[in-house]
Amino acid sequence: MNKFISFLLLIIVIGGIVTVKQYDQSPAKNPTPGFSINFDEKNFPSPLTVARRAQLEQMAQRERSKIKVQVEHDNSPFTNSYPMILDATGSFDPDYGDKIHFKWRQVSGPKVTLKPNHFSSKVSFIGSPGDYQFELTVSDDYGAKHTVIKSVLIEPEGNLAPIIDMKIRQGSELN
Repeated sequence: MNKFISFLLLIIVIGGIVTVKQYDQSPAKNPTPGFSINFDEKNFPSPLTVARRAQLEQMAQRERSKIKVQVEHDNSPFTNSYPMILDATGSFDPDYGDKIHFKWRQVSGPKVTLKPNHFSSKVSFIGSPGDYQFELTVSDDYGAKHTVIKSVLIEPEGNLAPIIDMKIRQGSELN
């Protein structure tokens, strides 16, 4: 009886393998009738549309990468500045031991003075509301360099309108 079950299982497995092999080869021999791939040019955007989408995505990416801050509300309408620090002290040269040099440059925005100087790894400035761009070039003694541009948006001091709480009542005296 045990040999019979083993023989029966062997027949079932061989039959399954043959069936799977035939199934794998059947699409190549007999393609499905009525099946075709149609490329309709109406469904594809024009090169102009693709270029415009890429341009809009770049603009959106620049906007998302801006550092955004707001002048703090301090109960003085004359305060209109915000202190900022640009810190590149984490920069390094993968060639161990190479000394690196920093050069900061303001690309756009209201003119500010970078302190302590343009060649420090960390600089600061006091900015008024506006959109600033700064370029940092880090180089080594061999002349290899890498440049990045970062944007900072300083928004004006927030201010909410006063809330009115008025009551009306009968009377002739102010108390």
